[in-house]
Amino acid sequence: MSRDRGGLAVPVELFGGRLKLPPISPPGFLVGTGLELRRRLLRLADRILPPEIAVLDHAAGLAEAAVLGAIVELGVADHIVDAPRSAADLAEVIEGPVDAESLHRMLRYAAVFDLVALDADGCFHATPFTRVLDSRAADSIAPWCRYFVSKSNVAAWADLAATVRTGESAFRRVHGASVWDYFDAHPDEGRTFAAAMRHLTEGVAPSVADACPFDGAGTVCDVAGGSGALLAAFLSRHPSSRGVLVEAALVLEVADRYLGEAGVRDRVTFVEGDIFGGFAAEAGLYLMKDILHDWDDAACARILANTRAAMPPGARLVLVENVIEPNDIDHFVTFADMQMMVALDEGRQRSVAELQSLLCEAGFEPGPVRKTATVVHLVEGIAV
Repeated sequence: MSRDRGGLAVPVELFGGRLKLPPISPPGFLVGTGLELRRRLLRLADRILPPEIAVLDHAAGLAEAAVLGAIVELGVADHIVDAPRSAADLAEVIEGPVDAESLHRMLRYAAVFDLVALDADGCFHATPFTRVLDSRAADSIAPWCRYFVSKSNVAAWADLAATVRTGESAFRRVHGASVWDYFDAHPDEGRTFAAAMRHLTEGVAPSVADACPFDGAGTVCDVAGGSGALLAAFLSRHPSSRGVLVEAALVLEVADRYLGEAGVRDRVTFVEGDIFGGFAAEAGLYLMKDILHDWDDAACARILANTRAAMPPGARLVLVENVIEPNDIDHFVTFADMQMMVALDEGRQRSVAELQSLLCEAGFEPGPVRKTATVVHLVEGIAV
C-alpha cells in the first residue's frame, strides 16, 4: 500500500541480496545511561565555553550531517574499514569522478568528530564510527544518514521557521506534495527512506519482542509492517507461532525475500491490505509500529477503526511508539517529534494518555503500558 494509504509502495533492496541482522547490542539500560551521560557532559562543556562559541558550534551541526551523508554517498567507509587509504587512493577506487583535494579536506573535517582518523602521512583510518557507516555492516546506519541529508528532507528542515509560524508541514509547503506522494514520484528517495526505517526497526525489534507478552502458540499480525523486521523477531523467538503481514503488494514482494532470509517465511501469511480502506486478518495479537505518529488524530481514528474491524473480540493491539509527555526532553523522542512536524502532515509523537484516548474512541479497552529496553513503549488496547 502506498504510505498515503497506509504503507510504502516502494520496494526496498536488501543489502547485497543478503539479510543483515544487527549484532548483539549492549543492554538497553546501558545504552540509555550512556546517552544520558553524553548529554550531561556536552551540556557541561557548553557551559564552560562562552555562549556565543557554544551556539556557533551547534549551528555547525548542519555541516557534520552533510559530511556524514557525503561519506555514505561516496562509499568512503566501505573502502577504509579494511585498510587505511589516502584521499588520492580513495579517489581512484570510489565510483565516479572524485576530486582528491576536496575529499581530503572533507575527511580532515570528519576526523574532528572521529568519523575517520587521520595520521601524519595523510592516510585515513577507520574508527568505530566509520564502521557503522559501512554499507555492508550489519549495524550500518548508512541508510539513515543518506535519508536525513537527502535534498528533499534538508529543504523541508530549512523552512522550519515557517512551520512554527503556521503549524503546517514544511515538506508539503516546500515540495507541493506529501512526503508519501513525493516518494511515489521519486522512488530512489523512497527506497532510501524505507531502508532507513527498516534499519531502525531491526534495532528495536528484539527488545519489543522480549517486552511484549506472547504465549508463542498463537498468531501475531503486523499491520503495515513493511518488509517484516518486527514480525521476524517475534517468530524467531516463538517457533510454534504463526504470523500475518498486512501490506501493499509491492512491499510484500520485498517481505517475501526478507522473511525467507530470516527463515520464517513458511510461517507467514501475506495479506494485501490498506489501513485506510480496511483489511481482513485474524490473529490474537496485532502489532502497529510507528504508524500513528505519521498522522493527525482524525486519520489515526480511521486507522484504528479499520484495525478494530479486523480483530476478534478479546484480541490485543499493541502500539509500538516513542511516547513523550508534554514536558519531557528525551533527546531521541523530541527529535522524532520534530521530524514528524517538519516532514509529515500533522504527524506527531504522542503521550500515553493521547494514545489511550485514540484507542478508546476506536472501541478498545486500554491495557498495560510497557517500556522496552530501548526508548520504545508498548501501549496496549484490547478489542471489546
